[in-house]
Formats: sequence, structure tokens, C-alpha cells
Amino acid sequence: MGTGDRDREPRPPVRMCVRCEVTTETPVVVGVVHQNSGPGFVVYACQACAMHYPPQPEVLTVLSPPRRAGSTQ
Repeated sequence: MGTGDRDREPRPPVRMCVRCEVTTETPVVVGVVHQNSGPGFVVYACQACAMHYPPQPEVLTVLSPPRRAGSTQ
């Protein structure tokens, strides 16, 4: 890593829109895919297509709390 590397501006995030398949420098997160095995992934859309996706619920607020063994609930 040379001294010139520190002076460079970081590259903007470039992602492909899941709907129109065009790369965009202003990606919007429209979904997160969780997996049981291995890492999940984030789904991106461009600004124009992002409005076609509903807001994603928070996973931890959607899940009901775990039950304890022997609980009467």
C-alpha cells in the first residue's frame, strides 16, 4: 500500500438493481435474505425501482419470543 492509496477517494457503492438489472451508484436496500447455512445477502434496487417494493419489517420484531420448556403459554 503506497502513500498515494491514502489520498484516493473511496469508490461509491455500485450495485445491480434487482428489478431493471441496471447498475446504479445510488443503491437502495429493498430486502435482506437470511439463510440457515452460510451468509445471507442484501437485495438492492435503483432509486426509480425502489418505490415498487414495500418496506421490509424488522425480523426481530416479527418473530414471537421463544417459549421456555414446560411453559403454559
